[in-house]
Amino acid sequence: MKTVTIEEYGVNTQYDVYTFGSGEPHITFTAGIHGNEVSGIYVAQRLIGHFIKNPPVKGTVKIIPTVNAAAMRCMQRRSPFDAVDLNRVFPGSESGSISHKLAASIYSETADADILVDLHCCGQHGLPYILSVYSESAKVRNLVNRITMPIAVHSEGLGGQLFTESCRKRAQAACIIEIPSGAGDGAVNLKFADVCFNGLMDMLKSEGVAAGKVEGHAPTFYGKLIDINATHAGLWQPEKEIGAAIRAGERIGRMDATDVYAPADGMLIACLPCGYYLDDKPYIGMYVQKA
Repeated sequence: MKTVTIEEYGVNTQYDVYTFGSGEPHITFTAGIHGNEVSGIYVAQRLIGHFIKNPPVKGTVKIIPTVNAAAMRCMQRRSPFDAVDLNRVFPGSESGSISHKLAASIYSETADADILVDLHCCGQHGLPYILSVYSESAKVRNLVNRITMPIAVHSEGLGGQLFTESCRKRAQAACIIEIPSGAGDGAVNLKFADVCFNGLMDMLKSEGVAAGKVEGHAPTFYGKLIDINATHAGLWQPEKEIGAAIRAGERIGRMDATDVYAPADGMLIACLPCGYYLDDKPYIGMYVQKA
């Protein structure tokens, strides 16, 4: 294990890099780019524990379990030093603020990866999914197809994200996995962390990096994510379960006396529980279109 330190004007942050094995393929896992997304950090630490006991059969596995350690210690998404969202500034810059310097260091550290998987969290009330630009690259689609989680979602690919910059500028096979968080700051969703860990182990087995047979099944590929917002604040009463297949125009719940309908054919991938939501046009769930 090595520790990398990033400094700016007397302020510093660090991240640890664990490397197992040698040679090809080079597979890298990152987590904790957003400091409060700890289910991903937990999965990365489980992978470290696995490879400490079971070195790779072949190839090199690199794991950076907590990229944004300062944000993680504060249990917040952004850096406490400059309030920058780290996953919007890759490939980073040595002349920027501390988050930009951190992004540049991580981008350099992951440059040799054939496969790059970035672990994130998608909120408490949803299902885990793989997010990628699979329509842009056969290499990326092949990677996603071998991560045995049920749901693969197409991303439009925001600039500045580690996985999109890695795919588009370095032609790497890269993706994000979004894992639901636990209930409260610092809480891990153990059920879905297991789903993610097992799906990643199957990918590693398919690469010949880990021993054993693939046990899961390839994901179903869906289109893009669509947020569902109510037209006004009030009491949200959902009528559909998360994971339900729904047709366009089908009612999924009511905000006070106003019906809320599915925007397209697909699946309800996230939905807030019954409760009072008082923001202007509050977010109440997320939909994923059929591919």
